[in-house]
Amino acid sequence: MQSNPSWFLKTPLHSLLAITISSCIHLTLGLVLALILIGVGGKEGDSLKLTIASLDHAEEVTELSLTMDPPPVSPQERMDPSPELTLSTDISFAVATSGASIGGGNSGNSDSTGSNSAKVIALTASVGGGEVAATKPSKSRASFFGASAEGNRFVFVIDSSGSMRGPRWESLCKELIRAIQSLSPDQEFFVISFDSLAHPMFGVPPPRGKFLKAIQKNVDRLQNWIRSVRLGNNTLPSTAVGLAMKLEPDAIFLLSDGEILDSTLNDLRVWNRKQTEDGDVKAAIPIHTVLLHSQIGYVALESIAKENSGTFTPVQPR
Repeated sequence: MQSNPSWFLKTPLHSLLAITISSCIHLTLGLVLALILIGVGGKEGDSLKLTIASLDHAEEVTELSLTMDPPPVSPQERMDPSPELTLSTDISFAVATSGASIGGGNSGNSDSTGSNSAKVIALTASVGGGEVAATKPSKSRASFFGASAEGNRFVFVIDSSGSMRGPRWESLCKELIRAIQSLSPDQEFFVISFDSLAHPMFGVPPPRGKFLKAIQKNVDRLQNWIRSVRLGNNTLPSTAVGLAMKLEPDAIFLLSDGEILDSTLNDLRVWNRKQTEDGDVKAAIPIHTVLLHSQIGYVALESIAKENSGTFTPVQPR
């Protein structure tokens, strides 16, 4: 028998819709099963539900349910999901029939113009367990006088010149201890004070001087060291910042109360630069600056922060 291509034009509208729905159901089942096979499926006994509905509410609503057991997942896979994976087990299809008449007739759904009214049939498949998404863990942070930085290793470069004597030094020591005590167990710290010279904590410069965990024993050692610091002359942080960079921290906090009298800003333009894959030049280590209880040094500290991907925080006395 010779096939007749005109059969499609003579097929009633409801038959075409049935064919379309059947095709969508098979496609949906295939996609859902594929998701389950690659490990997206949820817990044992998850159910697959298919719903077919017409938006004009004139068609019968049909639901098909299927319970299935996904393939076993090892304990390691359950504990270590891919951080980049974001998948949804809800799949939706929308199939719309043409508003024009098919085969020159109508199926009882004609509008005032005599053409078939448009229908939209929604086919939804959902697997019990809903959306499967793995979120990236939030990054650890540190704060110092309101300045905030991301990472796990931080160097605090603090002014120990004579102008810090009195309330400024007391405020600095109190906030420094608070900032370090607030670090999480996976974070580490190092402290360097500066005046005319750089003074690494405990008198041990890098590379022998290393980051420490913020456990109570180390916090107590730091407090004893701060009490032993003698405030000196001048405000020359360049050497201290250079030592801080040798530690390759995630961020540096630089605090002062006065005008920087050396070439720190220009030195950082050489030391703290790296080239990206796109050929751009940017700061290798973020440097966040704090101006403590003073207006002197505002421009220099603000410029250091701006040129080194950091923030500038002026702190007024309470």
